[in-house]
Amino acid sequence: PRWNKKLAYAVGLITTDGSLSKDKRHIIFTSTDYQLIKSFLTCLGKSNSIRKYRHGSIRRKPAYHTQISDVLLYRWLLKLGLTSNKSLTLSNLKIPNKYFADFIRGHIDGDGSIITYIDRYNTKINSKYIYTRLFVYLISASKKHVIWLQNKIIKFVHIKGSINFHSSIWTLKFSTKEAKILLNWIYYEDNLPKLERKFLIAKS
Repeated sequence: PRWNKKLAYAVGLITTDGSLSKDKRHIIFTSTDYQLIKSFLTCLGKSNSIRKYRHGSIRRKPAYHTQISDVLLYRWLLKLGLTSNKSLTLSNLKIPNKYFADFIRGHIDGDGSIITYIDRYNTKINSKYIYTRLFVYLISASKKHVIWLQNKIIKFVHIKGSINFHSSIWTLKFSTKEAKILLNWIYYEDNLPKLERKFLIAKS
């Protein structure tokens, strides 16, 4: 495969919500967002079927699933640093600097989040104390991977964020000012592959 914006975005998705099967040929991607599955396949130039299934709990949203059989792509992903059991062992990945923002956008769309809300906590002191809060989270079960993400983002856009650990998950968090810098970096032009519902939060 040749690097481009779409491929880098897809690699970000695989890094978070994807997996490499143990048979050394299948790439599996699962999401509760149908549009994200479609974008994933489009970015890889694939037309595989998308299957819907429900989790054991009826309270959880139905998920969508696609499976790609591509030995060359599988081997290429291994060379980047992905593995069939990546969640705890994931570390540095070989992502070109030119496409790192696209990779981060895929990372956030896959398992990260963009959150904004109106903070009225201090209005009891002054009715004008109303603030818009913005947070961006990148998530991984691997501490090494999160530290690597932080160091790369420091290099590219000079923001550090903060790393937290809770319930076996490592989180790289960016708050309002830094979050705006990060979002402007990853949404650097129109017509990029992206998850629309998260982009609409970022756009506001």
